[in-house]
Amino acid sequence: MRRSMILVWILAFSLVSANAFAQQVFFGNLHSHTSYSDGTGTPDDAFQHARQTARLDFLAITEHNHSKAESGAGEREDGILIATDPALYTGPAASALIPAATRWTEDGKFVALYGQEFSTISSGNHVNVFDVPKVIDSPNGDFKELLDWMNANRDSSGSVALLQFNHPGLFDNPAIEYGRDDFPSIAAWIAALDPHVKLIEVLNGPAMTKVNGLRSSEVQEEDYFTYLNLGFHVAPSAGQDNHYRTWGTATDARVAVVAERLTKADILAALKARHAYATEDKNLRVIFKVNDALMGDRIAPPAVGSVLDIRVSIKDDDEPDASYKIEVYSDVPGGQPASPGNPVDVFQVNGDTAGFMKLDGIRYREPGQYVFLKITQTSEHGEADRVWTAPVWLEGPGAVTPPAPVQGGGLRIVRLLPDPEGSDEENESITLRNTGNASMSLAGWSLRDLSGKTWSLDGVGTIAAGDEREVKRNGQPMSLNNDGDTIELLDPQQRRIQTVRYGAVSRGEVVTTRR
Repeated sequence: MRRSMILVWILAFSLVSANAFAQQVFFGNLHSHTSYSDGTGTPDDAFQHARQTARLDFLAITEHNHSKAESGAGEREDGILIATDPALYTGPAASALIPAATRWTEDGKFVALYGQEFSTISSGNHVNVFDVPKVIDSPNGDFKELLDWMNANRDSSGSVALLQFNHPGLFDNPAIEYGRDDFPSIAAWIAALDPHVKLIEVLNGPAMTKVNGLRSSEVQEEDYFTYLNLGFHVAPSAGQDNHYRTWGTATDARVAVVAERLTKADILAALKARHAYATEDKNLRVIFKVNDALMGDRIAPPAVGSVLDIRVSIKDDDEPDASYKIEVYSDVPGGQPASPGNPVDVFQVNGDTAGFMKLDGIRYREPGQYVFLKITQTSEHGEADRVWTAPVWLEGPGAVTPPAPVQGGGLRIVRLLPDPEGSDEENESITLRNTGNASMSLAGWSLRDLSGKTWSLDGVGTIAAGDEREVKRNGQPMSLNNDGDTIELLDPQQRRIQTVRYGAVSRGEVVTTRR
């Protein structure tokens, strides 16, 4: 991806329609819990709080499907679990999750959704499975069997259920993440899951707070970019992951859905079409289109070299005078991974757009290309909120299947020393571990930071199975920043195998990665 010259557009845009919001935007939370797994309260408590206190348009209660959910956490360990008492999920009691959701749903007013959070973090991370009729009994971590179960247990529309990748930032083992190890290749894994996974959490938490009005504890922008580049067709989502009575009020973060009506059928259909975005502002309305296709759509591409007709409409009733930085990202799956520092163009606008603003200058390059926006809103008081939209994919019959990345042969970064004694240029170090079953050569392997600077691993030689090797910087261009950084481990084909993020460190502090 390349950075173009920043174009400053203040009131220099094309008005396409005087009614930009004929399509409505609805705001909600797709990730929450009650005492029916490892949270507190009941489904009635949650739906009432979300509708009457948080003023959400929709809430999904997604109880853990398994009996290992409770972990000795005080009032949350009450022995009440849908895994051991499936009637808490299905009914017939009115207090059960599905009957409560049916009772609280009122067309045009509020949509109460239900589902389950499948698996455990250690066995491949969590996914939300929405609108399924009974408790999932597939083994934790077996995502292939989950797909078989979903095919046999359709959602309320008769379709295979919608999936969401939850909190990708909490897991750092690509070999098994979301069931990669259940399929013969990464290409097979993507082909199996992509038709059903429509969302990935960019914002998550704070799950365990009892306090309202906080910020999301997990901002997983890089994971969103990574999964787009793997070839997944996903929209960014925001989940509060509530485990206490903060449903919709723990943060202002929302997943926003573009739909014609506020009904269960419309909301689920819009989510399946990826007509969604993640926002840190609770009522910032954004509609984004490419060649008249709505964010989330997959459309036939124009002629190579054509300028894309990219338009966005922005409106915030609470902050009509806010300013906006609009970053345009465009990439192709399997190519150079996108990174937060490399939009292809950046635009500025002050205040709500009066209709659609045209973002000129971005061209169609090749089949499979996708385009999405990151928007940063700054209020008159200097407060900043971000939005990530779903892409529009330019594909069609001639689209090229992206090359499948490798799993890295078990090579992992396990420790970093960003601020060593003595010279940073010489003594900064990383420790690598070969977690595979055979020796591997590091010829061609490298590290890269978000600025594009690299650190070659050519001189490391071979690491035996199970061994670790500390590698010092010795004057290489890429540094380990003391105030925090994002470091990528790249294989000889420049495919990203691992991403490590860390915050500010003190002198001599060793950063240990999640594995």
